[in-house]
Amino acid sequence: MRKFFTLIVIVITVLFLGAAHLYWKEKTSAYAPAPKVEKKDAASSKGKTKKPVKAEAKDVLASTANWPKKAQDAFKKAVEEGRPYKIAFVGSESVGKEDGGWSVMLQEAMDKTYGDTVEVELFEYAERSDEFINNGHADEVAKFNPDFVLFEPFTLNDNGNVEVEDSQENILTFISTVKEQNEDALVVLQPPHPIHGATFYPSQVNQLNEFTNVEGLDYLDHWSAWPDPENEELRTYLQDKQSAPNEKGHEVWFEFLRDFFIAK
Repeated sequence: MRKFFTLIVIVITVLFLGAAHLYWKEKTSAYAPAPKVEKKDAASSKGKTKKPVKAEAKDVLASTANWPKKAQDAFKKAVEEGRPYKIAFVGSESVGKEDGGWSVMLQEAMDKTYGDTVEVELFEYAERSDEFINNGHADEVAKFNPDFVLFEPFTLNDNGNVEVEDSQENILTFISTVKEQNEDALVVLQPPHPIHGATFYPSQVNQLNEFTNVEGLDYLDHWSAWPDPENEELRTYLQDKQSAPNEKGHEVWFEFLRDFFIAK
């Protein structure tokens, strides 16, 4: 009888231990960590999807909304090709390259907005339009191979020194020189700064505007942002001899061009 009872105890013990082992195994497997998924590196996925345009490049396309359509398309193409879109600011000493004028401020603003998608170069010459051409400066600009040129064609410096017809011919020579290097280059004209109390100068600027219409050129008339030339207040925007803008004048000029080159 005692042997039978001992056998029963052993059987029950074995069954209990076996059940406990199965319960523990099931419990631990239910909470096992998920298998680790190995991340694919950039090299392994290369070529499987179309390479997107950089996020920052996509963003800057909207900033060109005020540009001529031709320039917008050329800029987009340059971004897609991964090369900088080259822009040249060209003109007389009123460009303000040496004293932090509108060109310098605009260059900095465009660098901040467009980053390495644009390359802006400044060209300033204290000359008349005929000197600019005869001294080979048009070739200097052309060698930069710009896609876009904002040109202030020395109208104030030519005043009383170069006939209007000759000034216009010099403009055409400059454009032709630039296009010999890059036939798709866009040249946009703008007048120099306004001056107070002038007699013939405003008429010459009007003729410049008419000339751009005849030639089918784009023209940025920033005079609308300045005080009226007949208003004495205009002198507070210019240096003593009115040969160039002062800091206040450069700020007005800069803000006008910034709103064109960098759409809000």
